[in-house]
Amino acid sequence: MRAVMVATAMCLSIVGLSAAQGAKAAMKMPTNIPAQGLGPALKDFAQTRNVQVLYFSQVAKDLRTGGASGYLTADEELTQLLNGTGLTYRYVDDKAVTILPVGATLSQEAGATSLATGDDRNGANAPAQEGKKNSSGGFRAAPVDQGTNSQSSAVGSNPPSSQDQGVKLEEIIVTAQKREERLIDVPISIFALSAENLQQREIKSIDDLGLAVPGMSIQSSGNQRRIELRGISNFGGSNSALIGMYLDEADVTSQSAVLLDLSTHDLERVEVLRGPQGTLYGEGSAGGTIHFITKSPVLSQFGMNADVAALFTQDGAPGQRVETAINVPLIDNVLGIRIAGAFDHEGGWIDQPATDRKDFNEEDKTDVRVKALWLPTTQWSVNAMADIHRNNASSNAGEDANGNYTQAFGLTTTPRLNDQFDIYNLTSDYDFVGARLLSSTSYVKQEKVMANYGYALPILQPPAPAFEVDLIPFTNDARILTEELRLASDGNSAWQWTAGGFYRRFQFDQSQNYLFGPPGPPPAVAFTSATNSLSKSWAAFGDTSYKLADRLTLGAGLRYFHDSQDFSNGSSVQSTDFHSLNPRAYVQFKVSDALNVYTSAAKGFRSGGFNNAIGEPSYGPESVWTEELGTKMSVLGGHLSADLAIFHSDYTNYQITGVSPFGPPGLPITSNGGDARVNGVEWDLSWQPWAGWTLSANGDYVNSSFYKVSVTSSDHAVGDPLDFVPKYALTFSAQRDFRVVGKAAFARLDFNEQGRQTFRLRNVAGPTPWFFSESNVIHMLNFNSHIQWNDNLSLGVFAQNLLNDRGQIDPFAIESTAARSRPRTYGVQFGVKFD
Repeated sequence: MRAVMVATAMCLSIVGLSAAQGAKAAMKMPTNIPAQGLGPALKDFAQTRNVQVLYFSQVAKDLRTGGASGYLTADEELTQLLNGTGLTYRYVDDKAVTILPVGATLSQEAGATSLATGDDRNGANAPAQEGKKNSSGGFRAAPVDQGTNSQSSAVGSNPPSSQDQGVKLEEIIVTAQKREERLIDVPISIFALSAENLQQREIKSIDDLGLAVPGMSIQSSGNQRRIELRGISNFGGSNSALIGMYLDEADVTSQSAVLLDLSTHDLERVEVLRGPQGTLYGEGSAGGTIHFITKSPVLSQFGMNADVAALFTQDGAPGQRVETAINVPLIDNVLGIRIAGAFDHEGGWIDQPATDRKDFNEEDKTDVRVKALWLPTTQWSVNAMADIHRNNASSNAGEDANGNYTQAFGLTTTPRLNDQFDIYNLTSDYDFVGARLLSSTSYVKQEKVMANYGYALPILQPPAPAFEVDLIPFTNDARILTEELRLASDGNSAWQWTAGGFYRRFQFDQSQNYLFGPPGPPPAVAFTSATNSLSKSWAAFGDTSYKLADRLTLGAGLRYFHDSQDFSNGSSVQSTDFHSLNPRAYVQFKVSDALNVYTSAAKGFRSGGFNNAIGEPSYGPESVWTEELGTKMSVLGGHLSADLAIFHSDYTNYQITGVSPFGPPGLPITSNGGDARVNGVEWDLSWQPWAGWTLSANGDYVNSSFYKVSVTSSDHAVGDPLDFVPKYALTFSAQRDFRVVGKAAFARLDFNEQGRQTFRLRNVAGPTPWFFSESNVIHMLNFNSHIQWNDNLSLGVFAQNLLNDRGQIDPFAIESTAARSRPRTYGVQFGVKFD
């Protein structure tokens, strides 16, 4: 009878919620609940919100949650916690909430079943409650309103097993517009990867993202990293980048050729914003922005996890990887700390016959991140983060088809790389009535040294032999200080707005000691050069939107940027100022909560710079204007999602090399002498045709070409495509979630094909434009499987590059520095977790 009375009281309370409950549910507070079992997560919710959470034990059994984070109301927190579980929630009164399956509610004649509360960690150990069974032997379910009321909605996720029939595709909350929103509601082309997605795809570093994100390619040779988004490649002579990078609220965008090697360990998600983001993210985000969101401390529960993997590379040396994280509440619900560490020993596979060295390109990488969260009041949160990265490696470039490397000038030195950086950030977030004020202060210190890096430099048309170069060493040193102050509306009204200011101080020093000459014995004297650049920039920005009739949203934004630069090459000092005005406008129409159509126009840019000689003029900023038409939808009851975008970009004031009419006569310099068009389409489809199966297909097609070149002896001509831009990329994936001896497991297969990239210099001496090279078409097939043996132990096996594609992934064959993919690699993985 007790169960009947409880169920009856719950149902009666659902009919008439009190005003006090509504006010309490609307209260925002800092939230940080990690991915874990649903039972412990609901306990955290119950403790922090001071409410009782009621649910039937078999409903929550074996379910996991992706967690909840941000400055959230109780409704928003519950929606995130139940994301993908097939469950929804109903308030009983101002001190209790019940969890139940979507499409069902408790009737007055609830059947006999065990009832668990948020005080039970697993939701399965509460004593059984006796009551009256209905004719089916369980509790009676009645339909509930499936309208737009947030209290009767739930979002889906990848299923924990093929036995779960009500699961839907995962829905991710993103912060692309500096506030938390459903991905489907954001009028920006975004590809988001949750922590679970990263694990399922075995994505362990930024270099792996290019295989997963449509419209994006990444080529890494160990000493350089080139990122391309929507036809805009993060490479060139400028000190400024074209692809922005953020770690939480820290702007960590560095010089274009030395982007930080950010780790994907212990992340909440990665958001890739495609297209210009000049209004909200500023200089350096002309092609897009990559945003890494890390896990924050949980203030109410100790936790620890660790993953160990062993890797075996065909015709190479073995590797090992250890990833771990520990969460410690120092003051319950007030102060906590989270420490995440990763050590990765990558076995090499390239041989150097001249030194009798095998597998010399090994890599030892260590990354440690410490985060602290302090909640002085319910409205104020303070986050502090330090990320320390150390990498002792070698170059993965320059091997021939047989996997051998030959040093320049026949020397017996071996390329080495030392890459280290420190990131520090302090973020303070205060919630006023109707608005949030955020301050983010960051400091990045980066040092990258390449030693004994040899390559060819053809300066005459074949059959003349190429000259050779050996960098001994090549040093890059960057110091980045940023401060952003931002005030934004709270997201609860038709009118939304964001306003703020940004300051950045970027010091970049570069020095080279190198040998240069024709093939044969090395020159007796080394050449030296050194440059120092300092950029002090500031920006003011605003962005606003208004929702009409709950369907149509109009938005616009503007950012003013001012940059004061100094440049020195040891013999001369140059100084100048650059500025840029960067607007954004969009129209969004929500056909329904599951279908969004938008069109937008936005401008992105990167700043100007200096040529490296006395009397040579500076070059100004280049800009990218992009018009886009896109749609995002979730249909078939949430079992099919589709994102599609077509875009046109006008890339103007391209920083091109050639003889400018405004420069010294006959001397090639970098100037704003080129304009190009980029047209493309990108798509992302995910489908759950049957319970436990997820199929996906994504890709892009890009067509780029110069339509104007206003300098003579240019490195490019009208009609040439932009360099380092694959014409297309395709990815097909299949995942099967199932159970083995009652254990949740999955198996996943990912196939990726990437088109060729080109690299040309038409201004190299010769009667014909012979300086041209292109990459191979790359085919990558990866496999990953995983089984959750119990609450604390998981096991997995994986394989990468199953096709053993050894093609050149970048177009630097002409300089003998093209990189190839790692050979076929197998691995086993073990994970432990304690909450």
